[in-house]
Amino acid sequence: MKPRDWRQWRPRAGRPRATGWSLRRRLLLMVMGTSITLWLVSLAIVIGVAWFATSDVFDDALEEGSRLVLQLGSEADAHASAGRGLHDRRGEEMKLRMYYQIVAPDGRVLLRGEDTPEAAFVPRVERSKGFANVWVGGELWRVHTRRGAGGNTAQVAQPVEERLELLGDMAENLAWPALALLVLLGLVSWWQIRRLLRPLEDTAGRIGARTPQDLSPIAVPDPPRELQTILDALNALLARLGVALDSERRFTSDAAHELRTPLAALRMRVQLIERELKLPGHHLQQLRADLDRCTALIESLLALARLEPQAEALPRETVALEALIDTLDLAPAHAKGLQLERALAVPTIEAAPALLASALRNLVDNAVRYGGPGGRVRVESAPLPGGGVRLAVRDDGPGVPAGQRARLGERFFRVLGTGQPGNGLGLSIVARIAALHGAALRFESGLDGRGLGVVLDFPPG
Repeated sequence: MKPRDWRQWRPRAGRPRATGWSLRRRLLLMVMGTSITLWLVSLAIVIGVAWFATSDVFDDALEEGSRLVLQLGSEADAHASAGRGLHDRRGEEMKLRMYYQIVAPDGRVLLRGEDTPEAAFVPRVERSKGFANVWVGGELWRVHTRRGAGGNTAQVAQPVEERLELLGDMAENLAWPALALLVLLGLVSWWQIRRLLRPLEDTAGRIGARTPQDLSPIAVPDPPRELQTILDALNALLARLGVALDSERRFTSDAAHELRTPLAALRMRVQLIERELKLPGHHLQQLRADLDRCTALIESLLALARLEPQAEALPRETVALEALIDTLDLAPAHAKGLQLERALAVPTIEAAPALLASALRNLVDNAVRYGGPGGRVRVESAPLPGGGVRLAVRDDGPGVPAGQRARLGERFFRVLGTGQPGNGLGLSIVARIAALHGAALRFESGLDGRGLGVVLDFPPG
């Protein structure tokens, strides 16, 4: 499977939608859930306090009403008051009526107000006065009783349901402003949480915009303490990774450099042995070929070590493709009778000259090595719709099966059965150079539907 290109990651709208749970959503749900719970508890407390406070006021009104009923208990005043309800000033303000009765000692109702039940609220009063909750006519009443001098009892009552309706109205009046405040709290919380978590998004954008070459510490202006801890750990990891990569590159470069000298000396000794012993050339021909193959492998490893990601930006120049092709060693192509064609619709390209020369040299060398005698190798350049340049090297040799083309850029991978020497690093070097230029590398068919075509799409310079 081909590795993903770092350029496919985008910190904003172009990146794939993140999966998993959302910290912002959970914070918002936690804040709103806690707020709603506290609001409900507060509403219950307010209603409870209001219930006890209003009950005390209503009870005082009932007590005062029973006293007034006893004062109006004379026959003249009683007839004047008959059929009318008793209203206390505080009861009128709260829109609650009080229902009164004058009850004889034997439980008969002597006088009652409008809409007052015919049966006595409390038929037998054991105490001279007091409050009681009684059921009359299937309805719960709050009653205050007061015994008069003649043995009659004044009973003044209110339906508990009316008190509850008053509390319901109060709760409704409190609920709508509270709901509006909850909505406002939700919007403010969402905005604040989004603003407070923005450093995380900015940090993710900075990390996503980094190239593999850039291992410098990630700097975020004025980060919160919680994010600073993550940044410190990440920067420490980047520092250790940079040291490890530097050590690996240094080791590969030093090893390749140190191995070149003994191999070159060994090849010279082989040549001296041939001359001194006057042996036929075929006796040590295989040994020389093995030495040449080892030397080529060391050179390829050294080139790859030099092409490992660097923090510095890649310097680019305008490179003339015609002149670059003229610098290539075409002796192997002439020896095999291969014809090198040029189809340069775009004469120049913006790239690092030395790296582009190395890539083109490896591509032409591969095409010549695996191409058949008397065949063709063509170097092409063409403009891309987006403003870039397409550079391709195609041949008409045996080619590579479509199922194996995806592995051609892997290190040390070689197609079996070709009978050609090699180390499998040439196309790896080309892939690394393409990545450094931000170019897309792909493999397709060669000339006339045969062979292999290696295509590099360079972005606009």
